[in-house]
Amino acid sequence: MRLLRERVSLPVLLWLVVLWLLLWGDVSWANVLSGLALALLVTVVLPMPRVDLAVRVRPLRIARLLARFAVDLVRASAQVAWLACRPGRQPRNSVVRVPLHSGSDLFVAMTAEVVSLVPGSLILEIGAPSAREGQGVLYVHALGAGDERARERTRREVLLTERRIVRTFATTAALAAYEQRCRADGTAALRERTRRNPA
Repeated sequence: MRLLRERVSLPVLLWLVVLWLLLWGDVSWANVLSGLALALLVTVVLPMPRVDLAVRVRPLRIARLLARFAVDLVRASAQVAWLACRPGRQPRNSVVRVPLHSGSDLFVAMTAEVVSLVPGSLILEIGAPSAREGQGVLYVHALGAGDERARERTRREVLLTERRIVRTFATTAALAAYEQRCRADGTAALRERTRRNPA
């Protein structure tokens, strides 16, 4: 019974039942009960790892994060359009390894989502924070990053995205740990700068 309490989350259970009902397109007792049985089986046999959802919501920073994301979206869309339409050789791409500093599965996942939503970059693999090192890794496929300078620009942009997310949602303790990791490897001095078009 204790194992069941540890592995089963009521919101996840309800969400899985709702998904089951949407797949069938019919709300009946048979579908509700079969969905509940299947949801219990999935959550007990294939439990998801627990994610620490301790966040601090800062409304002003959320607005700034969304505004910056909109700017990045427009800028990157224009760059990808230019790379696709320009005459001459096709751009060279790279897979760039970016070690992160947040130490949280939630912030690593949020950073990966935001980076993937911007045209020209795609997350190929996510390395979750390890207990030993306390930091995650993203492997980013970057369009037009054919030389080391462009690869370094990609790393910088991903780290800036992570910084915006952590400063928007991290608790005071998590933010202090993040800043300490950044100071340890020298990325604490990373600042926003006007970025040039890599094309």
